[in-house]
Amino acid sequence: AGAPAWRCTVPVPILCHVCGGGRYQPESPGACRCRSCGSPATESTFPVQSDERLAVLAGVLQVLTVPEGHQVITPDRRCHAPHLGASLILALRVNRARPVFRQAEDVDTAEGLLSALDADERGPWVLSPAQLRVLTSSMDLRDALLPSASRQYPDFDAEVRAAHARSRHPRAT
Repeated sequence: AGAPAWRCTVPVPILCHVCGGGRYQPESPGACRCRSCGSPATESTFPVQSDERLAVLAGVLQVLTVPEGHQVITPDRRCHAPHLGASLILALRVNRARPVFRQAEDVDTAEGLLSALDADERGPWVLSPAQLRVLTSSMDLRDALLPSASRQYPDFDAEVRAAHARSRHPRAT
Protein backbone atom coordinates (compact mmCIF):
# COMPACT_ATOMS: atom_id res chain seq x y z
CA ALA A 1 0.00 0.00 0.00
CA GLY A 2 2.93 2.31 -0.60
CA ALA A 3 5.50 3.92 1.67
CA PRO A 4 4.52 4.93 5.20
CA ALA A 5 3.32 8.50 5.58
CA TRP A 6 5.87 9.22 8.30
CA ARG A 7 9.37 7.85 8.38
CA CYS A 8 10.85 7.85 11.85
CA THR A 9 14.60 7.76 12.17
CA VAL A 10 15.84 6.94 15.62
CA PRO A 11 18.74 9.09 16.81
CA VAL A 12 21.66 7.26 18.34
CA PRO A 13 23.54 8.81 21.31
CA ILE A 14 27.32 8.93 20.96
CA LEU A 15 29.09 7.04 23.75
CA CYS A 16 32.24 8.49 25.29
CA HIS A 17 35.51 7.38 23.69
CA VAL A 18 37.24 7.43 27.09
CA CYS A 19 34.87 5.87 29.65
CA GLY A 20 32.73 4.00 27.13
CA GLY A 21 29.44 4.62 28.91
CA GLY A 22 28.90 8.35 29.17
CA ARG A 23 27.15 10.47 26.60
CA TYR A 24 28.39 13.76 25.24
CA GLN A 25 26.58 17.02 25.88
CA PRO A 26 27.29 20.31 24.11
CA GLU A 27 29.52 22.71 25.98
CA SER A 28 30.05 25.43 23.38
CA PRO A 29 29.65 25.65 19.60
CA GLY A 30 31.57 22.71 18.13
CA ALA A 31 32.69 21.38 21.53
CA CYS A 32 31.19 18.86 23.93
CA ARG A 33 32.01 17.00 27.13
CA CYS A 34 31.14 13.54 28.48
CA ARG A 35 28.45 13.69 31.16
CA SER A 36 30.08 10.85 33.11
CA CYS A 37 33.87 11.37 33.05
CA GLY A 38 34.11 14.95 31.77
CA SER A 39 36.31 14.04 28.78
CA PRO A 40 36.25 16.84 26.19
CA ALA A 41 35.70 16.34 22.46
CA THR A 42 34.94 18.42 19.39
CA GLU A 43 32.23 17.71 16.87
CA SER A 44 34.94 16.98 14.28
CA THR A 45 35.86 13.96 16.47
CA PHE A 46 32.65 12.29 15.32
CA PRO A 47 32.78 11.55 11.60
CA VAL A 48 29.33 11.19 10.11
CA GLN A 49 28.29 9.63 6.82
CA SER A 50 26.69 11.70 4.06
CA ASP A 51 23.22 10.60 5.21
CA GLU A 52 23.84 11.44 8.87
CA ARG A 53 23.77 14.64 10.92
CA LEU A 54 24.83 15.46 14.46
CA ALA A 55 21.86 16.61 16.50
CA VAL A 56 21.35 17.57 20.14
CA LEU A 57 18.31 15.88 21.65
CA ALA A 58 17.45 16.21 25.33
CA GLY A 59 20.88 17.77 25.87
CA VAL A 60 22.77 14.79 24.40
CA LEU A 61 24.81 14.77 21.19
CA GLN A 62 23.40 12.12 18.85
CA VAL A 63 23.70 10.88 15.28
CA LEU A 64 20.54 11.26 13.22
CA THR A 65 20.14 9.36 9.93
CA VAL A 66 18.66 11.41 7.11
CA PRO A 67 17.56 9.32 4.10
CA GLU A 68 18.30 10.68 0.64
CA GLY A 69 15.92 13.47 -0.38
CA HIS A 70 14.69 14.01 3.18
CA GLN A 71 15.21 17.23 5.11
CA VAL A 72 15.62 17.92 8.81
CA ILE A 73 13.42 20.51 10.48
CA THR A 74 14.42 21.41 14.01
CA PRO A 75 11.87 23.49 15.88
CA ASP A 76 13.28 25.79 18.52
CA ARG A 77 9.93 26.35 20.22
CA ARG A 78 7.34 23.84 21.41
CA CYS A 79 4.58 25.84 19.72
CA HIS A 80 5.92 25.06 16.24
CA ALA A 81 4.36 21.58 16.06
CA PRO A 82 0.85 22.86 16.95
CA HIS A 83 1.39 25.74 14.49
CA LEU A 84 2.09 23.31 11.65
CA GLY A 85 -0.60 20.94 12.90
CA ALA A 86 -3.21 23.70 12.68
CA SER A 87 -2.25 24.21 9.02
CA LEU A 88 -2.65 20.49 8.33
CA ILE A 89 -6.02 20.33 10.12
CA LEU A 90 -7.31 23.32 8.16
CA ALA A 91 -6.14 21.80 4.86
CA LEU A 92 -7.70 18.42 5.64
CA ARG A 93 -11.04 20.09 6.46
CA VAL A 94 -11.06 22.30 3.37
CA ASN A 95 -9.96 19.34 1.23
CA ARG A 96 -13.35 17.68 1.91
CA ALA A 97 -15.11 20.52 0.05
CA ARG A 98 -12.51 21.45 -2.56
CA PRO A 99 -9.16 19.95 -3.54
CA VAL A 100 -6.19 21.25 -1.59
CA PHE A 101 -3.81 18.37 -2.25
CA ARG A 102 -2.63 17.33 -5.72
CA GLN A 103 -2.46 13.57 -5.19
CA ALA A 104 -4.85 11.14 -3.51
CA GLU A 105 -2.14 9.83 -1.18
CA ASP A 106 -1.45 13.36 0.07
CA VAL A 107 -4.42 13.07 2.45
CA ASP A 108 -2.84 10.00 4.08
CA THR A 109 0.51 11.80 4.20
CA ALA A 110 -1.09 14.83 5.87
CA GLU A 111 -2.91 12.68 8.42
CA GLY A 112 0.27 10.72 9.21
CA LEU A 113 2.29 13.91 9.56
CA LEU A 114 -0.35 15.40 11.85
CA SER A 115 -0.17 12.33 14.10
CA ALA A 116 3.63 12.49 14.12
CA LEU A 117 3.64 16.17 15.08
CA ASP A 118 1.19 15.42 17.89
CA ALA A 119 3.46 12.62 19.14
CA ASP A 120 6.74 14.54 18.85
CA GLU A 121 6.49 18.28 19.26
CA ARG A 122 10.20 18.79 19.92
CA GLY A 123 11.76 17.21 16.82
CA PRO A 124 14.04 17.17 15.02
CA TRP A 125 11.75 15.94 12.28
CA VAL A 126 13.12 14.11 9.25
CA LEU A 127 10.62 14.84 6.50
CA SER A 128 10.30 13.33 3.04
CA PRO A 129 9.75 15.45 -0.08
CA ALA A 130 6.08 14.31 -0.10
CA GLN A 131 5.62 15.39 3.52
CA LEU A 132 7.21 18.76 2.83
CA ARG A 133 5.00 19.23 -0.26
CA VAL A 134 1.86 18.50 1.80
CA LEU A 135 3.05 20.74 4.61
CA THR A 136 3.79 23.71 2.34
CA SER A 137 0.45 23.24 0.52
CA SER A 138 -1.24 23.37 3.93
CA MET A 139 0.75 26.46 4.87
CA ASP A 140 -0.19 28.14 1.57
CA LEU A 141 -3.88 27.51 2.27
CA ARG A 142 -3.52 28.83 5.83
CA ASP A 143 -1.76 31.95 4.54
CA ALA A 144 -4.59 32.59 2.05
CA LEU A 145 -7.44 32.00 4.51
CA LEU A 146 -5.85 33.27 7.74
CA PRO A 147 -3.16 35.82 6.88
CA SER A 148 -2.62 36.76 10.54
CA ALA A 149 -1.64 33.15 11.36
CA SER A 150 1.08 33.28 8.72
CA ARG A 151 2.73 36.12 10.61
CA GLN A 152 3.02 34.20 13.89
CA TYR A 153 6.29 32.36 13.16
CA PRO A 154 7.66 33.70 9.87
CA ASP A 155 11.23 32.45 10.44
CA PHE A 156 10.07 28.92 11.16
CA ASP A 157 7.68 28.95 8.18
CA ALA A 158 10.59 30.13 6.01
CA GLU A 159 12.72 27.24 7.31
CA VAL A 160 10.00 24.74 6.29
CA ARG A 161 9.65 26.34 2.85
CA ALA A 162 13.44 26.32 2.34
CA ALA A 163 13.56 22.63 3.28
CA HIS A 164 10.81 21.95 0.73
CA ALA A 165 12.78 23.80 -1.95
CA ARG A 166 15.93 21.80 -1.10
CA SER A 167 13.97 18.53 -1.28
CA ARG A 168 12.79 19.38 -4.81
CA HIS A 169 16.27 20.30 -6.01
CA PRO A 170 18.78 18.01 -4.29
CA ARG A 171 22.42 18.73 -4.92
CA ALA A 172 24.21 16.55 -7.40
CA THR A 173 26.68 14.28 -5.66
